[in-house]
Order: sequence, then structure tokens, then C-alpha cells
Amino acid sequence: MSFNSPELGKVKVLVVDDHTLFAAGTVSLLSFESRISVVGVAKNGIECMDIISNTKSDVVLLDIKLPDACGADLIDKIKKVQPEVKIIMLTGHSPKGYVAKSISKGANGFLLKDCSVKEMIQGILRVYDGGVFFSQGLEAYLNAGNSSDNQHSPVESIQTRCEQLTPREIEILGLVSKGLNNKEIAATLGFKVRTANFHVSNILLKLGVSTRLEAALQWTNIDTEML
Repeated sequence: MSFNSPELGKVKVLVVDDHTLFAAGTVSLLSFESRISVVGVAKNGIECMDIISNTKSDVVLLDIKLPDACGADLIDKIKKVQPEVKIIMLTGHSPKGYVAKSISKGANGFLLKDCSVKEMIQGILRVYDGGVFFSQGLEAYLNAGNSSDNQHSPVESIQTRCEQLTPREIEILGLVSKGLNNKEIAATLGFKVRTANFHVSNILLKLGVSTRLEAALQWTNIDTEML
């Protein structure tokens, strides 16, 4: 179900979830946020792709488990139609088994379905601005997923890769893990955005990852006191 005439200047959000009450509640709660406009609600993968093909979205709230598809499997299809869209995975339980797959496909964050509306809004705005976002309470699941079902090396090798980072890059990686985008990192550390772009690109290269979310997850798995 798509909505008509999304308001100009607002972050356009598509909600993809087969639980009618949750989806309706999400739309209702987000309607009170002046910076966000919900452009549609889909209860399965087919409806999601229909709306994505016909309505511009900035952020997709995507349930990990749908009746006709795994949410992670939809990420590629969504981004093929709208490459710039940001995707937050929704989960009502442990996302173990879906973390690495979602990240490798280009997910920008994870939200628990029982999160507060304040946290959901914060997550939407954060990923829209180019950052990453983890729902409070998901850290343990994300760490477990990163170490068990990710194809990257275990924690010891992650530590070794992180030891290749310069002190400045370690500082920047810490800010990335907090969800800051490159513009915010530049402002925080007092240098130009292109310098932040350069450092973040180097960090991803040294860590052997392709996304900021992967880098942030690796940060949660290392002992910074050893760096």
C-alpha cells in the first residue's frame, strides 16, 4: 500500500512488515515526527518491490522475516531499483544467522521491534544522513552474528587488522561505530570532509570490509586498550 504525495523536504520511509498491527503502529507513531513521511506499507516482498518501483523512498524499514522472502534477500533487489536508498533491518528476536548476510548486502542498521519511537526516529535520521545505527540491546546479538556466521576472520584476526590502523584512524573508526557520517566526523575532528572520506576509505580497506556497518561491527569486537 503506497501513500500519495509524500511531503517535500521530509525523509521518505517505506515500512515492510507482515505484522499488521506493528506496521500500523509504526505509521501512526512516525506521523507525529515532522521530519519523516511514510510513503507506503508493504506486508511482503512482492508489495515491497511494487512500491519501490513506483515510489521514491529514502529509508526502508525491512523486516528480516517476511511470508514470501527473507528480508536480507530483498536488499539487492531494492538497491537495484533505488541504489541510494538506506535500509534498516527490523527484528523482533535474535537476528543471528541474518547479520552477516544483511551487512554484506548493504544494510545500514538494525532495529529491535520493541524499540522506542525515539530510537526508531533516531535510527531513520541517522542512516538517512549517511551513518549507521544499532538498536540498544542488539550489541550481543550483533557480536554473536559477526563472529559465528560472518565469513571474515575471528576476533583475534580482527584485532590484528585493527592494529594496522593509525591512531587517527582508530579515533575515526570509533566515531563511525557511533553512527557519525563523514561530514560529522570532519566537524568533530576539525578537518575537511574530503579528509574524512580519505580516512574512512583507508579504514575499510585495512579492515577488509566494504561497508561502514561492517567496520562498526568489527569495532565492537576488539579490545581498544590493546591498540
